[in-house]
Amino acid sequence: MSKNSNTVTLWLICLVGIVPMLAAFIMYYSGFLRPANTVNQGQLIERQTLGQWQLKFNDQAWQQSTQWQILHTLPAQCKSVDCENWRSSLPSVIKLLGKDSDRVVLFQVGMQSSMLQTAKITTLGEAVWLVDPLGNLVMRYSPDLEPKQLLQDLKKLLKLSGIG
Repeated sequence: MSKNSNTVTLWLICLVGIVPMLAAFIMYYSGFLRPANTVNQGQLIERQTLGQWQLKFNDQAWQQSTQWQILHTLPAQCKSVDCENWRSSLPSVIKLLGKDSDRVVLFQVGMQSSMLQTAKITTLGEAVWLVDPLGNLVMRYSPDLEPKQLLQDLKKLLKLSGIG
C-alpha cells in the first residue's frame, strides 16, 4: 500500500470515532434533536431528596429504607374515589412486580399516628411518590393517574437499576 492510501485510511478511522462524539456533544449541550416526549407516565422530579421532607414516625426521625420506596401522601382523610383507588391498588402494584417485589416497599405519609409524618404534608398534597434507594425523589403521580402507569414506570426502573 502506498503512504497516501494509509493516510486516508487513518483519517477515515478517526472520523468514524470523532464525528459521532462531536455530534453527540452538540446535541447534548444545545438541545438540538432532543426528543420532546418521554415514555414515563409520572412527573419526573429533579434535585429533591427524601431528607428534605424530614420524615418522622412516632415523633422520632425515620430511617430511610435501602429499597425503592412508594410514598402515598395523604394530607387529609382519604375520601375521593381516586384516593381510595390508589390506596387499595398500591399493595397489588408491588405484588405485580413478581420477582422484583422484594425490592420495593410502600409507606403512607399523613397526619395519623400510624403513618409517616412531615411538616410539609400540606404543601406536598395528595400524590404517590417514587423514591430510589439513595433517597432521591424520582417521580410524582397525581391522583388522577392510574396505578398501572406507576407499575409500568416501576418495571422499567427496576429493570435498569442495579441498586435496591
